Amino acid sequence: MVVAYSNATMSNSAASNIVSLGQTAEKSNATSDWNSFYTALTSGSVKVGISNPVADPGGLRGWLVLEAAGYLYSGGNQSAYSSLLLKAQGNVTGTSSAALVAPLQSGQIQFLLIYKSAAISDGIGYVSLDEHVNLSNASLAGYYSMFSYTDSAGKTSGAPIVLVVTVPMSSANTAEALEFVQYLVRNMGSLSAYGLVIPKTALLYSSLSSASGLPQPIQALLSQGLLVQKGPV
Repeated sequence: MVVAYSNATMSNSAASNIVSLGQTAEKSNATSDWNSFYTALTSGSVKVGISNPVADPGGLRGWLVLEAAGYLYSGGNQSAYSSLLLKAQGNVTGTSSAALVAPLQSGQIQFLLIYKSAAISDGIGYVSLDEHVNLSNASLAGYYSMFSYTDSAGKTSGAPIVLVVTVPMSSANTAEALEFVQYLVRNMGSLSAYGLVIPKTALLYSSLSSASGLPQPIQALLSQGLLVQKGPV
């Protein structure tokens, strides 16, 4: 997750100053600098887009980012920044993070909590966040689980962001979908250009007790060492 901004953001003096605070914090990684950035971001002086957490996992993760940041930079107070933002009514919601990109670009909102890969794809600027906040590091799973968000869908604990792909076997285009999976596994290194952390080998999760029950293209990836079985779904 990153905090994205646009050219329109930079024409707003308050927002431009917040970007500068973020860039300073990126370089120093000092608690005081990050606290200055998040405090300004959530003060209500600018509008911050966070998509509906019930409809979009990106929105849920946006609130988790603020919880983790509060813990890390505001003396262990997880709700420091999220409460400040809500009290100031500085948050703007949408059906998805993608739906908030146009308002960001037009200047209706000044910042957007969004996936780094999406920010790169959309060609918008962003402030990179520390790995203890941005949910990017699989080895920090236990740490991320300290934070949670509760809404109408229930309570969800923080976890590393992991992208998965599956093919419904009832699909009308199963063969083509499996070809896409093969292409993706064989070329996943190219996704690093979009900020994704690529594992050395793709991981296969399956509830089948034997690989013989898997589709032949998936078996081929296993036999070629391009997939590693990790256990049940």
